Amino acid sequence: MSQAMASHLDIRGASLGSLRMFPDDLIVRAIFSLLGPKDLRSLSMVSRYVHVFSRNEFLWKLICIDCRDHSSMRLPFRGTWLLTYLFPRPEDHEACAKHPLAHPIQLQGITSDYLHMQWTRSNMFFGHFYPPPPMPPTPAIGNNRPVNTTVPFEDYQLLDKETFYRRYGFPNRPVMLYNSGVEAWPAWKQWTLEALLERYGDAPFRVSNLDSEEEPYFPVHFRDFYQYVKYNKDEDPLYLFDPLFADRHEELSTDYQVPKYFETDFFALLEGKDRPPYRWMLIGPQRTGASWHTDPSGTSAWNTLLSGHKRWALYPPHIVPPGHDPESPKWLSSVEWYLDVYPFLAPEARPIEVVQNPGQTIYVPTGWWHMVLNMDDTVAVTQNFADETNILQVKDSMLSEVEDKRQDARWTALVEELSKVRPDLVPALTFDPKSELSILLDAEESLLDEASLESTATWKNRAIEVVARATGVKHKPEDITPIKTGQNVCFLAKDKFVKFFTPLNDGLACFHAEVKANASLAQSKAKTRKLQKSTLSSPKMVASGFLLDEETSTKWRWPYVLMEALHIFPDENDMDFDLNPLVESGDYMPDNSEDYGTLLRPILKTLHLFQIGYHSSPLTHQGEYPTKDPLDHFQECLSNVTKNHAQWRVFPRHLLEQLSDYLPKSARQVFDPSRGDAIAPLVHGDVNPSNVLGHLHYQAHVDETMPYPGVLPAPPPPTFEPTAVIDFGDAQFSSDPLVDFVSVYVTILNCRKDLTDMVELLRESWQASFGGTNSERLAQRCMWHVLLWPSEGLGMHLVRCVPEIGEMTSWQQVEEAIFGWWKVSQ
Repeated sequence: MSQAMASHLDIRGASLGSLRMFPDDLIVRAIFSLLGPKDLRSLSMVSRYVHVFSRNEFLWKLICIDCRDHSSMRLPFRGTWLLTYLFPRPEDHEACAKHPLAHPIQLQGITSDYLHMQWTRSNMFFGHFYPPPPMPPTPAIGNNRPVNTTVPFEDYQLLDKETFYRRYGFPNRPVMLYNSGVEAWPAWKQWTLEALLERYGDAPFRVSNLDSEEEPYFPVHFRDFYQYVKYNKDEDPLYLFDPLFADRHEELSTDYQVPKYFETDFFALLEGKDRPPYRWMLIGPQRTGASWHTDPSGTSAWNTLLSGHKRWALYPPHIVPPGHDPESPKWLSSVEWYLDVYPFLAPEARPIEVVQNPGQTIYVPTGWWHMVLNMDDTVAVTQNFADETNILQVKDSMLSEVEDKRQDARWTALVEELSKVRPDLVPALTFDPKSELSILLDAEESLLDEASLESTATWKNRAIEVVARATGVKHKPEDITPIKTGQNVCFLAKDKFVKFFTPLNDGLACFHAEVKANASLAQSKAKTRKLQKSTLSSPKMVASGFLLDEETSTKWRWPYVLMEALHIFPDENDMDFDLNPLVESGDYMPDNSEDYGTLLRPILKTLHLFQIGYHSSPLTHQGEYPTKDPLDHFQECLSNVTKNHAQWRVFPRHLLEQLSDYLPKSARQVFDPSRGDAIAPLVHGDVNPSNVLGHLHYQAHVDETMPYPGVLPAPPPPTFEPTAVIDFGDAQFSSDPLVDFVSVYVTILNCRKDLTDMVELLRESWQASFGGTNSERLAQRCMWHVLLWPSEGLGMHLVRCVPEIGEMTSWQQVEEAIFGWWKVSQ
């Protein structure tokens, strides 16, 4: 230890006494924050360190806001919060200027990383804090990276409403708008800080306070807030974030104009107080902003900047920002995130970023995570809205807030009003799988609440019973681990996996398909052992049955399957096995054809085994597993397709209007073996990244040369080895193998037709299994299968991969764009 460090520790220890064992930030924020002003004043005379800590601005900010004059709503800022506390009245200005504390006191011998960090962040200049150049755009879709790396800019005057809907509204993509005439708004001149001070200096506005959980918002006169903006040195400054500005001052609502794309707000149909807050005036000094969040109630938002500069960071809905915990009550501020998290992100994990300049308007679609940092003093206006592009997200959000009865009542009222003006939306607004489930399950529906302790305990006991029936082993509740896998109820019981089927989406048929497929696999494996090389395994079924007897009065008997659990690690004797856990392929994002090939080849070989290898292995006792005839299945899908798409609204309205003209008139146009269409004994039915499991393999550093002094190069990305395919609940028998090819191309290959060698691999695999087929008809049948898919997931993923669908004018154009590669001569 250096002599200087030892000296510092001696001074700190002598100054703090028994408090020396605690870190500085804990002393200030957790201990001293419990004290009142008199105690802090007394402590300031104890020692150097205690004096500095007791004078900390964070503490006096809390005290000032807590002790302010609530009746007058005055809070004249004096440059420091300690002086603001000592001189709280507006007329105290001259007395404050003469006070000794108005001049800084220099203390020697104080060394504190916390105080240094606090001072640095309070004085940091963000005017030049521009994002680095964006990464090249990538069409790859995954769970851990954005799709695009930039926010596009559009000329407002050249972008009409319909094009905006198709290009950005429908595909849920952010955009920055310019040349929209903001400079002609009255707000352009009248919402400067000086102009607002002149007009509303004595009027209260609501400000947000990140440092207080008890009072995160409070009103303050604009005159005082103006003074604060000019002279504060807070780490987390106050931010004027007022949703009632136009209610108190109606003329402010006419100072700006809602952009033409956002004029429709379904919430406007709700009268008076039933309409949730939807517009805000935003005025913030440098270092303010908004931490990571999504907009409330599933709404989208637009934000127009009148002065200053904002740095926006965004992640799409499926990517939770690194370093952000949505369940935590304490979130990192935008400054904290940029300084503590952002520098350590790999380039491909960085958010989509853009700097907003005065006069520009950003559109933030529903569900998008976004964070804002004000690079200098800013003034902006923003509104949230619900329209046809986000109404389903609004519905899901409002109905999920089960504890808020007001939201439920608000949604009911909104549906009633919307049905009068937009009857075309009624199927989507009134479709509720949960109510269907409630009808089918009666009281049992309450046991599907994942947060309920009663539900967890009941289901653990049921899993224990199922395992004991088949194996005679009775586990303890602590041996049972809930597994979230979509609509069904699943548990891991040490080396066994239990799946209970719910009645949603024809759960009994899914149960029969799962049992029949696993029985077929077990019966055929011995006969196809030579063909199984380099294919994916599937877990062995141990038992199946119904939890409840036939005599029970319950409508649903809870069918289940019990499987051998897949090994979480490839080799538990390997010392490094904890580095290679079993993961879904969706957790691994291929970057190139080689990596895609590693993922795709075993999947296609496995499908070839399903489609060819089991021809000589007919399943015995077919009657024990009643499953639908494939033509009956496709005809049922065709009968439901219009209703389904009206409920899901996955595709843009202009294409939905053409749906009936594009679809086949009968199931035999989709699949007809009598016309030569290929037939497969077993079709998985849902080959997606969640159902393909494997192991990540991490590579050791080969090149340890340092690109910069003291900095090791980034480790190479892991490789993914697919090993298993699971979940045969959607399996079909003697059916159309194109179903699996469609699912693989859309969800595994992510519609990457630019990877020509991977597309060629798909064609070669089809050729090897089924020979030549009418390629033009294959493309059309693939598109039909997408539209006939019995759930919305495949279509949603397709739109996410190819958002340009919104700008395509016909289904024939979509077909050509997605599956036209079938027509290329082989």
